[in-house]
Amino acid sequence: MRSHVLYWAVSVALLAAATPRQQGETSITRWESAGLVLLVADEQGPMRVLAEALAPRGQFEYRIVAPAEMPPVLAGHHAVFMYIHGAMDRRTEHALIAYAKQGGRLVILHHGIASARRNNPDWLDLTGIRILPADAPAGPWRVIHNTTHTVVNLAPGHFITTHNVTYDRHTAYLSSDQPAVEATFPAFDLPDTEVFLNQHFSDGRTKTVLFGFRCTDPQTGRTFMQDRAGWLKPVGTGWVFYYQPGHKAEDFQHPAYLQILFNTLIWPGSGVR
Repeated sequence: MRSHVLYWAVSVALLAAATPRQQGETSITRWESAGLVLLVADEQGPMRVLAEALAPRGQFEYRIVAPAEMPPVLAGHHAVFMYIHGAMDRRTEHALIAYAKQGGRLVILHHGIASARRNNPDWLDLTGIRILPADAPAGPWRVIHNTTHTVVNLAPGHFITTHNVTYDRHTAYLSSDQPAVEATFPAFDLPDTEVFLNQHFSDGRTKTVLFGFRCTDPQTGRTFMQDRAGWLKPVGTGWVFYYQPGHKAEDFQHPAYLQILFNTLIWPGSGVR
């Protein structure tokens, strides 16, 4: 394996029981029998933290690859996480799109939908998102740095938002889908991270919104609330999920967020329809 290849796997139960020879193998049979979750990332650190945190929960094995090392065909994976910050080439883009449309469970994290994706129109079409340039007269793309990302549960009856998820507080929230009335919802905080503003929905009512965010711009003191922290939508015979938190590795160590991501893997509604 070349030194630059970003490849890593977590298999706590199987590695503990395996012989030394078995521990050195990456058998396709082993992956498939355990349920393989692929993490495609150009920034390895946060995905290692995520995989290590999810692995002890059992049921799945986690393999991390760089976009250039991603298999050209993704069918057969239980789920695929996408965590690409920089440029995404068309091969990677179209393989992920095909996986989702052909019955896959595609989980997009944080900057998987950010300003760099303006160079991937097919990706934005899949996700139903429009990102306006920073100089747009209204609703431009913007990042708020060094803020607390308050994740607000806007779907308290949904399996993903509630199954074994503990929210440590409630917060007042006014939906960005106006007209709306302020209400109180379960929430948790991710401190000292970043939030994306103005991910415009371009696909009508196709999405099911799961989470909103609340944050305060430390430079201006202005508070923002938008229904964009998490959602899901059907595509073809599969599903696309998006979760905005994940700027830093510590975001993936929060127990509520970890459980939400695990719930996404086990949600019975995300099977092939």
